[in-house]
Amino acid sequence: MIELSKLRAELQEILPEKGISELNDFQSKVIDGLKSGKNLLIEGHDGAGKTTALLLSILQKITEASEGSPRAIIICSSDDKAYALHATLEKICRLLDLTVDLAHDRGNKLQQRNDIFDGTEIIVGTARRLYELYIQNGYNVSKLKLFILDDAIDIFKSGYKSQLTRIAESLPKCQHILASQSFSDKRIEEYLDLFVPISMQIEAD
Repeated sequence: MIELSKLRAELQEILPEKGISELNDFQSKVIDGLKSGKNLLIEGHDGAGKTTALLLSILQKITEASEGSPRAIIICSSDDKAYALHATLEKICRLLDLTVDLAHDRGNKLQQRNDIFDGTEIIVGTARRLYELYIQNGYNVSKLKLFILDDAIDIFKSGYKSQLTRIAESLPKCQHILASQSFSDKRIEEYLDLFVPISMQIEAD
């Protein structure tokens, strides 16, 4: 295990209070990859620490509040996972003066759109809801720094390739991070060829 010294000072102070006191080797490699600026494919089994690595990547990259467009979007494979990740992020973001909004299928779409319109640094949501909000001009991607897919292969197997493609086509130059148990599926391989052609792959032991 590795101490939090690879992370920015604010996180080294805050994270232990939230139960994160060290990184495993896999998470440390993800943080190194994030600093390189390259697109990342993070592959690992359940329990390897993929989602925590994504959470740390967001907190490491989005360093200050800024009104208007989101700086990071993370798409989860289900409402429950989006809700859980948002809850964890929100507790930490409050201490960093950052705003994180939730866009999931069971929530009120209009309320979610209004919350995001009021200004947010980070959006956590599901593919379907984020696509619905996107085509309704519910958020602007012009200043995006991170576009993240958690449990990526599950999202593609659920039939959201066309929605993700539509969003990805409009993204500015930003860092793409995909976490998955596997990347061996035709649908996700086609997406990677189009939108993440140059990437660094990081695998858990």
